[in-house]
Amino acid sequence: MLEKALNCLRGRSKPEPLTAVRSAGGMLAGGIARMVSSAGRISLPILQRMAQTVSRDDFTRFVQAPVLAGSSIHKGTLASAQANSGSREMNRTILFEPEEDAGQTASPSESLQHAVYPLVRGEHANTVGNFFSIGRIDGNDCIMPDYAISKKHALIEDRRGTYLLKDNGSTNGTLLNGARLQTKPVAIKDRDVISFARYEFTFLLPESFYDILTRA
Repeated sequence: MLEKALNCLRGRSKPEPLTAVRSAGGMLAGGIARMVSSAGRISLPILQRMAQTVSRDDFTRFVQAPVLAGSSIHKGTLASAQANSGSREMNRTILFEPEEDAGQTASPSESLQHAVYPLVRGEHANTVGNFFSIGRIDGNDCIMPDYAISKKHALIEDRRGTYLLKDNGSTNGTLLNGARLQTKPVAIKDRDVISFARYEFTFLLPESFYDILTRA
């Protein structure tokens, strides 16, 4: 449902310019900050119900921060059978080998496909300043406990409403609109598609997120 709506928005030829509302704390958002889980996620059904009952302006004021909305999982294999060998192997990142010209598929972590991660500072995160960290282990703002995700996979920096994405030298890389990032931070904009290893997300400002939820 969410993926279908995302695809519709991506197909727009002239998307309207949008500006995210920021709080004084940079990555800290309004009411939504109290609803995220310890992994940095928020329930999609809750947001869907909210979007159906409040105005676009009220929804934007509540969310404030951009979100990473899961849209698909790339098809492929984990290169090592050790991925299923036990919890101690969570200390290692497993190489993900995508299949050429393959679409999305089910996986052990399929729930991440439609995960929503607001760019909100995690209660127990180790990041400082206006940074939002993505990784496999505790201490990140966005925690994706998957073997294909590196411990400290990527960072998003908020520079007064301009958002920069940086890969942290991850094993499986970070892609922006299909292009793999190098070490230099790259500016990201509303509706850009970001992939962390096998998981694809769409970067959405609150207004765009509302539009998707009300059309889904």
